Order: sequence, then C-alpha cells, then structure tokens
Amino acid sequence: MKTTRTIITVLFISLAIFNIGDIILCTLGLFFNQDVSSAMLPSAVGVSLNIKLLFIFKAIALLIFISAIFILIRKLGLLIKRDFFNLKLINCFLQSGRVFLISGIIGFITSIFELINFVILKDVYGQDYLNIDSKPLYILLMILGLFLIIFSKALNKGRQIQQENDLTI
Repeated sequence: MKTTRTIITVLFISLAIFNIGDIILCTLGLFFNQDVSSAMLPSAVGVSLNIKLLFIFKAIALLIFISAIFILIRKLGLLIKRDFFNLKLINCFLQSGRVFLISGIIGFITSIFELINFVILKDVYGQDYLNIDSKPLYILLMILGLFLIIFSKALNKGRQIQQENDLTI
C-alpha cells in the first residue's frame, strides 16, 4: 500500500512540475517576449490581448486541476485504510469534485472562446501559446467532478445508515 501511495505522489509531483513548467515557459514567451522554444513559437510582441487573456484562464484552469488532485492525494491514507465512511474522506471527495468541476468549466469555456477567437476574429498569431488545451480533458474533468460529488453523497448516505445501525445495536 505504501508503494502505491509513493507512486501516486511521484506522479502528482511530475504532473505539477510539467504543468507549472509549461505555464512558466508560455508566460515568459507571451508577457516578457522571451524566446523559450528555440524559435518554434512566434515572438510575443504581436500577440493580441485576447490570446494573453485566454492563456491566463487556461493557466488558472490547470492550476485549479492540480489543486483538485492535491486534495484527493492528501486523504489517500483514509482510502488505503478502507475508512470509506469517514467524514473527512467524504468532504474530501465533495471538495475535490467541486474543484474538478470548476476547473473543467473554466477550461471548457476558455476553449470555446479560443475557438471563437481563432475562427471568427482570425487571431492566429500567438495561437501556439494555447497548446496546453484539451477540450476532451475539460469535459472529462467535469464528468469526474460530478462523479466525485455524487460519490461523496452516496458515501455520506452510507455513513448515515451506518450510524443508525450502530445506534440500534
């Protein structure tokens, strides 16, 4: 069990480092006009305010996503101990579900605006900075968030039933 927790922690740290690294590199390119990708991305001088705002919202969605995973990992020990009806674990599922849902909604709405920006406004210069996008990922985050919210409610109902059974005995 400890090995599983270690593997999950290492994967989480890797996820956080890579996502934050991408955000930092794109921020340097977009806002500080630094060539961080060996001339693969255009200079950020001509990048519109729309692209910069879309990037900020996508970065926020990614950071919220990382925080949701951190919330889940923080209570991983309760799952390993099979303490399913623990109120801390139930609240952890509820909180992380809400955070996943918020992250998915922000990311998906930002992706829609990115599409509008690209298709209608023809703002293609600097679009490469928005490659941290994945519409299916945002939909998956919303589904995962809703699942965790429903799962927490089911566990809470099970906890209530367990408490009633403990009282009758």
